[in-house]
Amino acid sequence: MARPGQSPGLTVHPPARRRLLFLPRRPLYPCAMITRALTAALVLASLTLTAAGPADDVDANYQTTPSNPRPDPLPVIPDARPGDGLTLTPGARNAFSLIMGSAQPGANMTTGQSVRDRFFLNYMTGNLNQAIGSPIDNGQADNATFHAVARHTAPGAPGDLHVMEPDGLHLNAMCSKGRTDCSAGHVWGAMIRLPFEWRPGTTLKVRYKSPKGDHSWAPIWFFTGQQIPPPPGGDAYQGFGGPNALYRSSKTSFEIDWNDNYSRFKAGVPTGYQIDFGTPDIYGTHWHIKPHAVYWANGNGYRYYDNSYQPEFERIPFNWSDGFHDLVGNWRGDGSNLVDLFVDGKLIATSYMEYPQETYVDPADGKSKTIAMHLIIGNQAIPGFSSGAYWARDNDGIPEGWTITIQEISGWYGNVADPDQHRASPQNAVR
Repeated sequence: MARPGQSPGLTVHPPARRRLLFLPRRPLYPCAMITRALTAALVLASLTLTAAGPADDVDANYQTTPSNPRPDPLPVIPDARPGDGLTLTPGARNAFSLIMGSAQPGANMTTGQSVRDRFFLNYMTGNLNQAIGSPIDNGQADNATFHAVARHTAPGAPGDLHVMEPDGLHLNAMCSKGRTDCSAGHVWGAMIRLPFEWRPGTTLKVRYKSPKGDHSWAPIWFFTGQQIPPPPGGDAYQGFGGPNALYRSSKTSFEIDWNDNYSRFKAGVPTGYQIDFGTPDIYGTHWHIKPHAVYWANGNGYRYYDNSYQPEFERIPFNWSDGFHDLVGNWRGDGSNLVDLFVDGKLIATSYMEYPQETYVDPADGKSKTIAMHLIIGNQAIPGFSSGAYWARDNDGIPEGWTITIQEISGWYGNVADPDQHRASPQNAVR
């Protein structure tokens, strides 16, 4: 963000995540690796350009200007609930519900255009007025951490990676040059960023099916900062630095990982059975008490793998790539600094994380609010630290081997009632 005395035409952007901070052959919080803030001149793009080349795949058809969602509010379904036996605290209300795929009851997203209407298709780093260049298109300063870079096309164009099918939104990835070049920086991946502000006192749900491929990486995570969509052709930095700004970054950077969703086969856990959760403490954040786990299920089919596996994670008793399951995050608003993670209504982990209280004045209602976090689901195929990354084939030779399929993303103002009663096991791996 702009510093005092800095020219308003030059913007310092928040850090781009996922730089080399892992040990050889073993990742250290791979969902949390960033570089220093980048400086970029603002560019107002008024036309959508496409790369030159044969129109046979995304190599030729990806768009080089950002895809901003509509600025109108997300759809509300008043009677929507998290499901799986989870009830909400009195007074809780639905903030939004996105039901994806024509085969889903009550679906309100059924076309490729609806994906563009509701999500940002780029990371909130680098220059928000351009999609190619800086790390906005890959979320990292280089491609050592994962091979994929974010690409988007017009709906239904050859090589479209954001595909709406009857069973949900398919976020695909593919190697370039006719699916033959899988080297770092030459894998194209879909990603979405949700225009909703997540903070203490709110609950979110993602219903999805994870990828099958051993070189897949489709994290579900949150990062600090928020952005209100600009009007069509508008400037993402409108009002920058003031209370009416569309884009707001925080002085303190941190993230919360719901499920990093990359294979843990090195630990003997088959792809699809892994889930990790927490707040990596590598951003230089000044905490009174550092983030830490207070509960991990360790029984009834759940097995905890400690921090020696860098980072800690859980083996779940089913293969998430075989079907759809519910992931619910409950950020308690009672001042406890606790964040809960539920899988199909079972509490599998609780983490302690202080929330820095940086504030801004919301121009919509004039109220002072804390800087929020935003949800990102990205296809980051071929982790550079995975075994055999250099020799990986397109989608690991499996149809949609790197695809994450999403059926629902919903949010509530309010929390899950009495979350600890839903613990997946009485045994707690945290001592």
